[in-house]
Amino acid sequence: MKLSEIAEILQCSIPQESAGIEIDSITSPEYASDRSITFLSNPRFIDAVRDCKARAVITRKDQEVEGKISLVVDNPYVGYAKVAQLFETWLPADGTVHNTAIVGSDTTIADDVRIGPYAVIGDDCSIAAGTVIGAHVVVEHNVSIGENCRIHAGVKVTRDCWVGNRVIIECGAIIGSEGFANGRTKNGEWVRIPSFGNVVVDDDAWVGANTCIDRGSFGSTRIGKGARLDNLIHIAHNVRVDDHTAMAAQTGIAGSCNIGKRTILAGQVGVADHVNIGDDVFIGAKAGISKGVESGRKMTGCPARDIMKIRRIEAVQLSLPDMAKELKMLKREVQQLKETLSSDEE
Repeated sequence: MKLSEIAEILQCSIPQESAGIEIDSITSPEYASDRSITFLSNPRFIDAVRDCKARAVITRKDQEVEGKISLVVDNPYVGYAKVAQLFETWLPADGTVHNTAIVGSDTTIADDVRIGPYAVIGDDCSIAAGTVIGAHVVVEHNVSIGENCRIHAGVKVTRDCWVGNRVIIECGAIIGSEGFANGRTKNGEWVRIPSFGNVVVDDDAWVGANTCIDRGSFGSTRIGKGARLDNLIHIAHNVRVDDHTAMAAQTGIAGSCNIGKRTILAGQVGVADHVNIGDDVFIGAKAGISKGVESGRKMTGCPARDIMKIRRIEAVQLSLPDMAKELKMLKREVQQLKETLSSDEE
C-alpha cells in the first residue's frame, strides 16, 4: 500500500516525493522495518519512534519526529486504529460455500458470501453481500444478517434475530438465547416463561467471544450502532444498549435495563434489573448498580457512588490503622485524666 493512500484515509498531507513509498505493515517501534508505519500517541516514546526503522509515523502536530515522515492527525491513537484496519488479515468473502455446510430452504445468500465448514444456515434466512460465516456457526430460521459482517467460528444466532451491516461477532457468542424468566409457585417450584422476542444488533457493533445476549420477552433486546461488548458479557432479556456504548469483560446486565449512548462500563460491573443509565456515564470496575444513573455521572463501588466520593473514602480507609492507634492513645489519656481528677477530688 502506498503512503499516499494511507494519508488519504487519515485526511492529512505528506510531501509529494513521499507519496509512492510502499508500506506493508503498521507496528510498534520495536517491530518496525523500513516498510512499516508506526504511531506516537504518548510523548514518552518519542525516542523509540525516532530510533526505529519505520519511515513514517502517525503523530500530532506538536510531536513530529525528526527524520520521519509525519502524518499529522488530531488523535494518533484513532489514526492508528483506522490504519490498522487496512492491514488486517482476514479471509475475504469469495462466494464459496463449503461442501459440509448446510443451507435451508427459501434462504437468500448473496453471491460473494463465504460459509465455512460445518456451518448450518436455517430456513428463510437472508445473508447480504461480503459477509463471512465461520466454521460450525449455527444460524437458525428467519435470521437476517447484513453486509460485510464477520461471524466467527462457533457463533449461534437463534431464530428471528437481526444483525446489521459490518457487525463482528467473535467465537462462541450466542445471539438470542432464551431469557432468564421464571414464575414460582407457592411450594417453590419454578415455571419457565418462554421468550417470544428477538435480538437486534445494529450496524458496526462488535460482540466479543462467549458473550450471551438474551432475546426479548415479546419485543427486542437491542444492541446499538457501534456498540462494543467485550468477551464474557451477559445481556439479559429486554435490555437496550444505545449507540457507541462499551462494556468490558464479565459485565452483567439484568433484564429490562436501558443503557444510554457513549456510556462505558468497566470490567465485572453488575447492573440490577429495570435500571436506567444515561448518556456519557462512566461506571468503574466491579461496581454494583442498583438504581438509575443520570447522564454524565462517574460512579464506582458496590453499591455504586460518585467516583470522587469513593476516592475520598478510600483515602480515609488507608489512614484507619494510624487513626486506630491515635484513638487508643486518646482513650488512655482520657482515662488517666479521669483518674487524676478523681484523686484530686478525694
